[in-house]
Amino acid sequence: ENIERNKPMSMNNYILNLLNIEDKNIFILPNIEERFIKNKKYKIIEGFLTYNPDYCPCCGCINESHNDIIKWGFRKNCKIKIPKISNCFSLLILHKQRFFCKNCNNTFIAETSLIDKNKNISNNTELQINLELMTKQSEKDISKRLDVSTSKIDRKLTDISSHTVLRHASLPKSMNWDEFKATKDTKGKMAFIITDNDTGNIFDIQDSRKSIDLNKYFRRYSKTERDKVKHISIDFYSGYIFLSKKLFRNAEISIDRFHIVIQAYNALNTTRVNLCYKSNPNYNKLKDYWKLIVKNELELCNEKKYSKHFKKKISQKEIVQYLINTNPELKATYECYQGIINSLKDKNFDKFKSIVVHSNTNISNKMKQTLKLYNDNLKYIENSFKYDINNGIIEGTNNLIKCLKRIAFGYRKYDHFIARIFLIKGIIKE
Repeated sequence: ENIERNKPMSMNNYILNLLNIEDKNIFILPNIEERFIKNKKYKIIEGFLTYNPDYCPCCGCINESHNDIIKWGFRKNCKIKIPKISNCFSLLILHKQRFFCKNCNNTFIAETSLIDKNKNISNNTELQINLELMTKQSEKDISKRLDVSTSKIDRKLTDISSHTVLRHASLPKSMNWDEFKATKDTKGKMAFIITDNDTGNIFDIQDSRKSIDLNKYFRRYSKTERDKVKHISIDFYSGYIFLSKKLFRNAEISIDRFHIVIQAYNALNTTRVNLCYKSNPNYNKLKDYWKLIVKNELELCNEKKYSKHFKKKISQKEIVQYLINTNPELKATYECYQGIINSLKDKNFDKFKSIVVHSNTNISNKMKQTLKLYNDNLKYIENSFKYDINNGIIEGTNNLIKCLKRIAFGYRKYDHFIARIFLIKGIIKE
């Protein structure tokens, strides 16, 4: 047994092992040459496929002797694209054995697990396409790297997307809802995404966020199943709130803290931008130091550094104090903003509520609209203070989706786009 184990591998098996070819009926010829085809350098490997067939696929005749099936020469060269060798494109010129059946007078050709019938791309290359589709890169880059056409990548995505419909027996106990801009052929302008807050994975993606479509989608689950949902984290979109209250009666609805902050952030920034007109003597200061204005005042630095606008050394706190004191509306809006973000940071809902209810009358109109929005959804905002749940998972997923669209220079087909998302997130594995 030890002698058999230590027996050196034959040269043919050694080459097959290097090429990752499992079919032992393929015999590789020793002459490997390099050739330029369409300005691309290829390694040309030549081999032949032969074996004794068990039966005739035409009539089913069992091959027991030379009176049944005989070898009948070789088929003309079959060019098969195989994975790169040392980062060089590779072609396998395979001579396939022909067989003649004396029972039905038909000929047939030897078959191999290396490649499917009527194809010229090896199964290993097909697998490599699937693996490349699971990474963030454009289809054109994949086709160039693997030396296949973009149409081949497109057909592969069509094949994958034909079975990417997710079927779940139950809903997550804690869900995050959001939307993202998908493709032009979606049913609605925005696609709807659900993530499981407990696992951090995408639960499902729908091609519309319209209430009528989401109502139809969630009603596929029984009332008993919907009543098991304990928490839903959403943004300020009224359609989500209405749908949550209607279909998930036992679920606590929370407004995501990021969306709470971003509303106040936009209000303050809009107020600052409205003061950035050329005749304002502080125009350049308001324009260049905008990051300091929206920064948490507790994080501003006291260290003095030289400023070209103030022509002296000055700290970040002094810069902000100077700028907000140039306009009473900006100052009131800034103080309101700082109170909101710090109350969220400290999880102090009473402080947040007092700011919303008893706000300074000097704040900008944009901030007044924001506070009204807070006041209308105060009950759901309170839940975001009480429960440790947020849309960080789903926002990260949306960022990945945007990155994928940017790398791919956009998508035309919704099914292909969703298939790429599921592949990259590992929800479906080819």
